[in-house]
Amino acid sequence: MIGEYKFAILGCGNGGKALAGQIASQGYSVSMFEALSESEDFKKFQQEKNLHVRGSISCDGALDLITTNMKEAVKDRDIIFVVVPAFAHKPIFELLVPHLEDGQKVIVTPGNYSTFMIKKIMNEMNVHKNISITEVASLPYACRATSHDTVMVYKQKNKLKIATCPTDKNDEILKIMNSISDIYIPAKNVLEVSLDNFNAILHPLPVLLNIAGIEKNSDNFRHYIDGVSPLVSKKMEEMDEERLYIGKEYDLNLISTLEQEKMYYGLNDSSSLYEYFNSDESPYKEIYGQNVFGRYITEDLPYLLVPASQLAQKVGVDTPLLDMCISLASTLHDKDYMENGYNLEHLGISHMTKEEILDYSSNMIF
Repeated sequence: MIGEYKFAILGCGNGGKALAGQIASQGYSVSMFEALSESEDFKKFQQEKNLHVRGSISCDGALDLITTNMKEAVKDRDIIFVVVPAFAHKPIFELLVPHLEDGQKVIVTPGNYSTFMIKKIMNEMNVHKNISITEVASLPYACRATSHDTVMVYKQKNKLKIATCPTDKNDEILKIMNSISDIYIPAKNVLEVSLDNFNAILHPLPVLLNIAGIEKNSDNFRHYIDGVSPLVSKKMEEMDEERLYIGKEYDLNLISTLEQEKMYYGLNDSSSLYEYFNSDESPYKEIYGQNVFGRYITEDLPYLLVPASQLAQKVGVDTPLLDMCISLASTLHDKDYMENGYNLEHLGISHMTKEEILDYSSNMIF
């Protein structure tokens, strides 16, 4: 332990439970919050207050509190992890903001432009607190809950980018995160972390190019194996070049999706995403099940592709493949993802120049 920190984990899903179990196993005080209606499994979990993490990480932890009351969950907690899908960020933030306390450290996994959204909500609620907000590029592990109190971790990432706003808190948060699991590396700012979430490349395009196959064989469809052929891989890599070029125009050090795969899961000589997904290092071979209305579209497209597209427009970068995904998904789902997703107006930065956005990403005052 590096200090007497008290943690709150907002979200009792797979990732939230794995993280809570890992932190509690190290002797820290941990509370958990769940916003969904109380199921029988939740009531049992709430009563027992134990978590068991198995697989590539094996540990056991006892929790102090499991609650559906946000105020109760975060009161006097030093560090607040938000571990929910991006589509749940805004409602969770709206519950959290009124109960924030000076000195608290909020860490959002995955980040997905959450710093901008939290700041916008704080402004709207006229809440001003001396806090920091950290974004993590993605969940640190591939995991799945196997029962109400047990989570199976299939593979933990080897390295993972994080950044904190304001940036003068970076070193402190990095030290805390690496005391939990020594895998975190610093990014330039929270904008870099959000743009470097490789789910933007891995998920929407293969789903959109495999609609018929998924609909016919939803339960057994393997996204990375059945859905990614050499040609699909090539188009994913071209779309990744669009993302990298956006980062270059914003003076950010983005990492290609293929290099992230190797950084996360192990180096090899694969020269394409297709080759990596089928290599010995791939964590994806036994992941079955896909849905044309699932999170690979409904989360990653509105909360990663939409802001990336509008950031690109602001600096004159063409993103034809990225924009095609947004347009096609909007047509197939009968939903305007550009309007309903994290466009720059919703994030509160549409009026800003590139330079103002970069400064805001590093020096935001909450």
